[in-house]
Amino acid sequence: MGTQSAMSSEAGQLPIVLEAVDESVATALAVGLAMPDRSVIDATTRDLVGHLRALMAEDLGFDEDPAVQALFREGYRVLDLTRRPTAESTHFGAYQYMREVGLLARRFADVYREAQEQDAADG
Repeated sequence: MGTQSAMSSEAGQLPIVLEAVDESVATALAVGLAMPDRSVIDATTRDLVGHLRALMAEDLGFDEDPAVQALFREGYRVLDLTRRPTAESTHFGAYQYMREVGLLARRFADVYREAQEQDAADG
């Protein structure tokens, strides 16, 4: 079961910019005294979903590694359109979803970094 077929062709063509992923994750997971404005939550969530889709379109060892397979299952669950907040969702619900996507994007970015390091060591 390859990952390319499961993600849109657009996401597969986007370059992975780990600094952008890290910045979006940091925004999502920053602890403050108050939740960010809903517009910040929505924008950060859009960025994170884009990063997550791009990372899921990469070859991260899905066919060989059960842990990566579990990570992809979680990714598909989180990206399910029925789980995403809408304009009618509560502010807190949107905030929680943003954080969930941020944590998952961080995990995918870590796997991607490891794969890149392994490729560099092998090449």
